[in-house]
Amino acid sequence: MKQHLKNILLAFFLLFLAACKSEEILGPDETYEEYTVVQGVIEAGKYFPSVRFTKTLPLGIPYDIQKAELKNVTAYVVKNEVQVIPLIYTSEGLYKPLYDFYTEEGETYELFAESDGKYIYGKTIIPYTPEVSNVYYHGGDFYLAADVKTKNDEVYCALWTIFGNPYAEADDFYSVSNPSSLPNNTISVRTSAIPESYRSPSYSESRYIQVFAFDKSFRKYFYSRNSGSDINDPFIQGGGKIEWNMQGDKVIGMFIGYAASDKIKAD
Repeated sequence: MKQHLKNILLAFFLLFLAACKSEEILGPDETYEEYTVVQGVIEAGKYFPSVRFTKTLPLGIPYDIQKAELKNVTAYVVKNEVQVIPLIYTSEGLYKPLYDFYTEEGETYELFAESDGKYIYGKTIIPYTPEVSNVYYHGGDFYLAADVKTKNDEVYCALWTIFGNPYAEADDFYSVSNPSSLPNNTISVRTSAIPESYRSPSYSESRYIQVFAFDKSFRKYFYSRNSGSDINDPFIQGGGKIEWNMQGDKVIGMFIGYAASDKIKAD
């Protein structure tokens, strides 16, 4: 279950595999250009993770992490604008902090890196664990929803889980809220519709919702990944320019923080 959840939260990691196989992520009408790809997702209350640096490869070259990884990146993170923590290469493009440390809600992290004369920068704020209330099942449209107390510069989304036989989880978020500039407002977030096979009264005690808070840049990524057309896999097939939160010459990817609530039964 934990791995499945990570697969949802880090859905854009699929792009990094596609990036190594096809230039179509840059748009079907563009010729191949090499891009530096950064992936780093930071969960509140966990150890600071590794950050992966890779590069795109031309169309027709089979994916191979040994060809895609970047081994000679100079990188470090700055915590709360004060503490500097070097990142050290380990394997397969992964750079881990020089020492282990926990992340905390409300902390700010900046990523600084240099590779072959190219400078890379990313910044994120670790959200607070969502304060969830008034969880309910919308029987008319078959989705779960919850009220969430907002914090500055955070966005919110939700997933459903069925603790039944068989067990099931949502494949993706339905929507992502607008960032709030005012703290302690209350907004409603919803999941995608629950499949028909889980809508009967026999599952009324099995439906749970989990709410996620992300750095506000996640919203632009979430909606831009599907821009332009109705497609099965936006990471491979294109569909418009994806809005990443990384800065630098020919740099794509995400360096972003998130926090998650417990899974809560919906009445």
